[in-house]
Amino acid sequence: MKLRESPIYHEQQSFWLCAKHSLNNVLQREVFTHADLERIAKYLHELHPEQSGWLKFNSHKNFLGFGYYDINVIIAALNEKGYDLLWHDKRTGIEDADLSGCVGIIIHIQPDWFFRRGHWFALKHFDENLTVPKVPATYVGEPRAARSISENEEREYEPKTHDPGFWNLDSKLRHPEYIGDRELLNAFLQKLSKRNRLHILLVVPSVDHTSASSSQPPSSLSSSPSVE
Repeated sequence: MKLRESPIYHEQQSFWLCAKHSLNNVLQREVFTHADLERIAKYLHELHPEQSGWLKFNSHKNFLGFGYYDINVIIAALNEKGYDLLWHDKRTGIEDADLSGCVGIIIHIQPDWFFRRGHWFALKHFDENLTVPKVPATYVGEPRAARSISENEEREYEPKTHDPGFWNLDSKLRHPEYIGDRELLNAFLQKLSKRNRLHILLVVPSVDHTSASSSQPPSSLSSSPSVE
């Protein structure tokens, strides 16, 4: 089974476009292009130019056009397609979050100053059994040059079928990784939160919401820099 035959849509990391990859991986197709997010970032900048400070750079993206979009671009992009983004309240456990109407989850790992940039990535639940290529973590004995993207796409892998459950669609992964049921998702997020400063954001259809989640970003995120 080849990677392109996988039933899961998975964009891999390019430049600092992890916001685009997260959006498209959650929605399971290329809904947004680089140009779409550049357009949205430009609109937000023109709407509130005072947020850019005295340098007048667009604070919603990388000034060279390589991505690095902030949370406002993600919210505006989802709103265009009829979705909202809800923040999970950190004062409650992730096991208490209502995921019944959730289209997907976007994780924001906050930057660690000069040592690591921030990062967006997506998690998603699939309701059916999925057969995907079983990709090994390493190719023992093979030269690194042989592991190009084109070579990986043409390689035949053993197929493996997974039960319905949650998947990690991080664009920095070479392929989607199976997490499992809700209990295993909770354990995955709890372990992740112990090693990182993160926010858990739920992608839901645009309706009125009254829950432990909020449609407004916490101050630590709304004022934080963009991410890869």
